[in-house]
Amino acid sequence: MVKNSTTQYSWMTLNQIFRLSFIGLVFIFIHGCSTLAVQEQTLANPTHQYFLEIALGSEYGNRRARIKKWQKDIHIKVKGQPTQADLQTLKQVVEDLNALITPDIRLAENNTNMEIYFIPERQFSETEKHYKPKNLGFFWARWNPTTYAINRSRILISSTGITQQERSHLIREELTQSLGLMNDSSRYPDSIFYQPWSRVTNFSEIDKAIIKLLYQKDIEPGMNRSELIQLLQ
Repeated sequence: MVKNSTTQYSWMTLNQIFRLSFIGLVFIFIHGCSTLAVQEQTLANPTHQYFLEIALGSEYGNRRARIKKWQKDIHIKVKGQPTQADLQTLKQVVEDLNALITPDIRLAENNTNMEIYFIPERQFSETEKHYKPKNLGFFWARWNPTTYAINRSRILISSTGITQQERSHLIREELTQSLGLMNDSSRYPDSIFYQPWSRVTNFSEIDKAIIKLLYQKDIEPGMNRSELIQLLQ
């Protein structure tokens, strides 16, 4: 009798476990389908899709990717040997960005939190230890690991080996990416974020849209992909 009772108890336990596991799997399946449907609905919007790709990266479901953005004014110090055309381009990019977003961006000599170097590429690794070789334009942003607010950035633009137009492109691209739009894409050839080598020197309309989107007040540093999808849908 004890054995039978024990056997019945064991069978009931396994049966309960099976039922609970089945219910759990059904819940996970339904929740997963619901989440996927929300993501597909949101990603159907080209601007939102491009924003997620550039602001978070293209890897689907990357939970570690989070929004990073400035929450204070940006003061840029120019170093190295820029040409007059470099300085004119830099001023134009600053003006274009200020027309799209806050915080305020300006060139400055003191109390700066962003540096842009115009130096030969061979000096890049001496200037920024995180430099990845063979990049004629490069930036490295630093942010608070808790809040994800960007607090410093360093930009490197090669002063040799490229044309003025190419350098003007890199000034615009690297400065804009330093704002928190840190990835490239092969989606739009006229975009400043175009992955292959490019000579684009102006923001496209979709560039302007995602720059403005990043600095909307309701998009906060630290937000992940699922939070953004819920907000943007």
